[in-house]
Amino acid sequence: MTNLKYLAVMENSNDRVFTKLVDKHYSPLVIRKYTHWGFPIYVGLITDNDLTDLDGFVVGFMRENMTEGWVNNIQTLRDLAGKLTEQLNACYDKTEGVAVVFYVDKCFISSLHGDFMNHTACRVEFYGLLNMSTGV
Repeated sequence: MTNLKYLAVMENSNDRVFTKLVDKHYSPLVIRKYTHWGFPIYVGLITDNDLTDLDGFVVGFMRENMTEGWVNNIQTLRDLAGKLTEQLNACYDKTEGVAVVFYVDKCFISSLHGDFMNHTACRVEFYGLLNMSTGV
């Protein structure tokens, strides 16, 4: 009898997988850029939700919070990025990660939630794609 203890990944009774790595469902990462307000806003989402209304949601959010977006105050802009992150997370229920980035007056402000906060690989992928897309 050969020693196959390291190759066995299925349970004997019902053929269920031991680890979630084998049957994990990976949601796509989407990055969207908005330039309507004089500074770029990047929104990154790891989600299975339909994002047809994403543009309308972000534009509506920024219009509602217009007075906070045009001030020369770093903390206010940080709060606005965090508020947008929370709203996106609440709006899309199948979201695993939300990233919001403002680049205002040579100041890079980011707000991360979910997988972007917890997994280095998600951050590396997001910021790598963001870096690549700004150079294209």
